[in-house]
Amino acid sequence: MIAEKFVDRFAKNSGLKDKLIAEREVVLTYALNALNSSGAKKYLAFKGGTALRKLVFGSSGRFSMDLDFTLCADGLEKDEALEQILAIFSTHHHGVSFTAKTEDFYFSDTDTSFGGNVSYVHEWNSTGVFKLQISLREKPTLPLKKIPMLNQEYFKELEFKPPLILSLLPIEMIAEKIRAAFQRSKVRDLYDLNRFAISPFDAELLRKLVVLKLWQSKDPFNPEAFFKKIRGTDYDWEDLNRLVRPNERSSPNEIIASLEKRYSPLRKLTELEKKVVLDSKSGKMNH
Repeated sequence: MIAEKFVDRFAKNSGLKDKLIAEREVVLTYALNALNSSGAKKYLAFKGGTALRKLVFGSSGRFSMDLDFTLCADGLEKDEALEQILAIFSTHHHGVSFTAKTEDFYFSDTDTSFGGNVSYVHEWNSTGVFKLQISLREKPTLPLKKIPMLNQEYFKELEFKPPLILSLLPIEMIAEKIRAAFQRSKVRDLYDLNRFAISPFDAELLRKLVVLKLWQSKDPFNPEAFFKKIRGTDYDWEDLNRLVRPNERSSPNEIIASLEKRYSPLRKLTELEKKVVLDSKSGKMNH
C-alpha cells in the first residue's frame, strides 16, 4: 500500500476534508487489481459510481466508496461466484490484507443481487471496509469493453500498473443510473448524470436502454414522473459535497435544470418503446 504521505497529498489536492475518502479511492484501485489478477476478470462487468469515476470522469468525478459489478458469465452459478469472490478477498495484495467472510455477505430477497462488506487492513489503517455488490438482474445489453483507468496523481506511487477493467459501456452505466434515479432518491445519482451530460451522447440509444432496463425490473418507465421526482425530492446535497472537489460543485438548481435540459429526449418515447413500457409489469412483450 502506498505511503500515507502520498494519500495525504492526494486528499489535499482533491479538496477533501476527510482523507479516508481519498484512502478508499486508492484501496479500491488495489481491490480492482486483485480482482483483475484472478479469474474474476472474465465474469464481472464493472459499473456504477466508482466505475464512472475511474473509467469515464477521472478526477472531475465524485469520489465513490464501493464496487459494483454485473455477473456476465453464462453457466456460472451465483453460489460459485460468491465463493470465488470470498477467496479473492481473503488474501494479501501489495500490502493490503483483505478479508471477506460468508456471514458478511447476503443474497437479496428478490434474488437479483448479492453483496456484502469487505474488510481491509494496511500499514496505516486497521479498520477499513468497503461494500461490494454483484447484480444478477440481467446480462449486459451492449458489448462489454476493457477500459483503462484514467490517470490519478497517486498512480505513480502504486506497486503495479493499473489494469484494463472489463466494464459496461459508459452509456449503459448511465442508463442504469437513470433507472436507479427513477427507483430511489440518492443525490449521487444526480451528480453522475449531470457530469455525464456535459459530453455528447446518443440520446436515442440512451432512451432505449432506459426503457429496457426498467422493463427488465418490471417497472414501467414514466419520463414525466422521472423529472417530477428529481424536481421534488429533498436530496441530501451535503452528502454529495463531501465527495466532490470544491471547483466541481454546482448548486442543486443548476444540476436539476441541466438534467431536465440534457435528458429531455427521454420524453420522446417511440411507439415501440411505449409498448415495452406498457408490458413492463409482466416482464414479457406482447405482440
